[in-house]
Amino acid sequence: MKYLLCLLLFSSLCCAQDFQNYTKVTVCRLVNSDATGPCSIEYYAKKLKRTGHYIQAMESYNDTLVYNLLKLKADAKTWPTETCNCGQEPDPGEKPLVTGMFIVEVNSFKDTIFTTVNQKGIFFPDEKLQYVAPENNIRLAFTKDVDDFFKRDFATEIEAWKMDIISAKDITYMKKNMYGLTRREFEKNISYFNMVSTDSTYFNGKFMKVEKIYRIGDMEFYFEGKEQKLNKINIFNTTKKQYYSPTTVIVIDGVKIGDSEEVLCNKYDNSTLLKHWDAPLVAINNYYTYEIKLNNEEGVVRYAIRNGNIYEISIGFWYPAIKDKKDVVKKAR
Repeated sequence: MKYLLCLLLFSSLCCAQDFQNYTKVTVCRLVNSDATGPCSIEYYAKKLKRTGHYIQAMESYNDTLVYNLLKLKADAKTWPTETCNCGQEPDPGEKPLVTGMFIVEVNSFKDTIFTTVNQKGIFFPDEKLQYVAPENNIRLAFTKDVDDFFKRDFATEIEAWKMDIISAKDITYMKKNMYGLTRREFEKNISYFNMVSTDSTYFNGKFMKVEKIYRIGDMEFYFEGKEQKLNKINIFNTTKKQYYSPTTVIVIDGVKIGDSEEVLCNKYDNSTLLKHWDAPLVAINNYYTYEIKLNNEEGVVRYAIRNGNIYEISIGFWYPAIKDKKDVVKKAR
């Protein structure tokens, strides 16, 4: 009955001439899974809450898709059932069974629909049942972009994915290279710092160390090890226009904070191949990242995108003694 009420609610909203509807579907796929399970995308979505190695996602604002999905869920109650004991706990040897998730929003109404492998049926977690759809019934409800999304072989693409590579020498501040500099060398050859603060770092809830953060404007610099070599830089977007000149911002292979996403897409075909990486499932189109590797395993550059622009950059410099440190920027999974 509640599914019928949802459909009636949606239908009545669609018929309202003077009411502006907000409709959205976040379409999620489980494209990789752990060998020990669990077998449902629900576990990975709740644990990770982001796209990446395990989950790929897209958004649609198509009213027809919303209606089709809600109708499918209501119609599913008339389909044959199969037991699908797919919970959220790890189960060694259990293959993924529930691989599709559709988060449907219509104004203040919200529902989640789960589908099984190859869109065979709709899964109801509370019942541990799969309602088996008539042949191709679920795919026929998809719009073309959603159908293409499910046809894409993300697992193979992710496995073969290679990042673009630049030289550490391509990262400059005040037109000078920073890789390998100690704090004293940085201050002597490039610039003094405006502010210094301390912060405690933790890993898996355990205290690791107290580190100093050196600041210039909206940039943070971290120095590591006995020699105090430059290890990490965080750059944040700012409205202070003086930081946007080539001599007062860090320039990375011609790219700087505040540049449009298109600048990255035009320069780096490989690194920008998979869109919306490391994006929160609640807003996959408004926060995601791209990564560029440094030559000779000297580090990585990570760009965070918001509203189509670079709003944060993290640079990790790797040296033989600290390459495996946990605080160096690494790809989110």
